[in-house]
Amino acid sequence: MEQLHKKYADRDVQCVCIYVREPHPGERAFRQYQRHSSFDHRVRYAKELVQLKAMNVPVIVDGLDEAVHKALGNLPNLAYVVDKQGKVVYKATWTNAEHIDELLSELTSEGDPSPRLPVTIRDAEVGTAI
Repeated sequence: MEQLHKKYADRDVQCVCIYVREPHPGERAFRQYQRHSSFDHRVRYAKELVQLKAMNVPVIVDGLDEAVHKALGNLPNLAYVVDKQGKVVYKATWTNAEHIDELLSELTSEGDPSPRLPVTIRDAEVGTAI
């Protein structure tokens, strides 16, 4: 997401990350992360994620009721692309940076005389592990 955010920043594309529940609280490499006990607890974890990953993408923290996450499909790592008219033009049950890069390259070049940005982001480069 960071690479997409940076690549398309001058093309009027906005990327947003929605922080929801911890995917594996207390498990293996995530032993220090427990289920959120309050909204403040969730915000602290979101801030830590931003710091650990040096994120520049804006992060929205969903409430403990997970209303936003549920409304969007309640799956881990969902991805949506919404056009300027508010229409969903891409939805995936798993974020695939390469596919999103391809779509954004097409969408941002429609009616634009400048050349289409080449697809340069590969999933192997961006990974999803925390």
